[in-house]
Amino acid sequence: MSSSKLSVAVAQLDIALGDKEANLAKVEATLRRTRAELVLFPELFTTGFDFPKLRELAEPLSGGTVRTLCELAGERLIAGTLLESNAGRLYNTFVLLSGGGIIAAYRKLHLFGEEKRYFTPGDEPVVANVRGNTLGLATCYDLRFPELFRRLALMGSEMLLLSSEFPAQRQEHFDVLVRARAIENQCFMLACNRVGRDEHNTYAGGSAIISPWGEILARAGGEEALLEAEIDPGDVYRVRRRLPVLEDIRRELFSWFEQG
Repeated sequence: MSSSKLSVAVAQLDIALGDKEANLAKVEATLRRTRAELVLFPELFTTGFDFPKLRELAEPLSGGTVRTLCELAGERLIAGTLLESNAGRLYNTFVLLSGGGIIAAYRKLHLFGEEKRYFTPGDEPVVANVRGNTLGLATCYDLRFPELFRRLALMGSEMLLLSSEFPAQRQEHFDVLVRARAIENQCFMLACNRVGRDEHNTYAGGSAIISPWGEILARAGGEEALLEAEIDPGDVYRVRRRLPVLEDIRRELFSWFEQG
């Protein structure tokens, strides 16, 4: 069981399409506004979904964007997804990093719509153990696949991090599913959605921090916002003792659970 409290922030931002310099400047300004140990940013927060220029904008995880983010992070943790190029393929990759480099990288498993034309999906869920906390990583459309989040919970996650560009026309789904994933897995949920618009969609935000009992600890509206909270992983185990859902899973009926 973890015992370390963690101060967290969810940075709901607009994204300048294809403009890394402007987006990194916004990251830097956001970090100056908070003393949180972990700051979560939206999906593709340095580029957005600039489909015609994806190959031009993508970088290996050893590239300049990650180096800049590590410099900005210092002793804190930064999380969110980036455009990754690797061996001629493009990935929508969730990175968790600090001044010391990348701690964990998760390639988005479930690609939505036009993404399938450009990106290669990942092939495994990822959890990260940092500062006495176990974090499960997920990206946007993943939210609609509860089996992924159950797997992350069974892998030990106490906190689920979602980096997203969920469009406004499906905002109600986002709101419901973010809370459901927290309740059914008895984990904290940090969900960061973007605001603004690009050539394809308008984004309504609704970023949130949810407790393992499903309480809304903080929620943003439709404008840029910075949500902050202190996470006590002990709350996860208090909820799980109160209502031992994960212990009561009929694993023999669902063989894939045995992988968790």
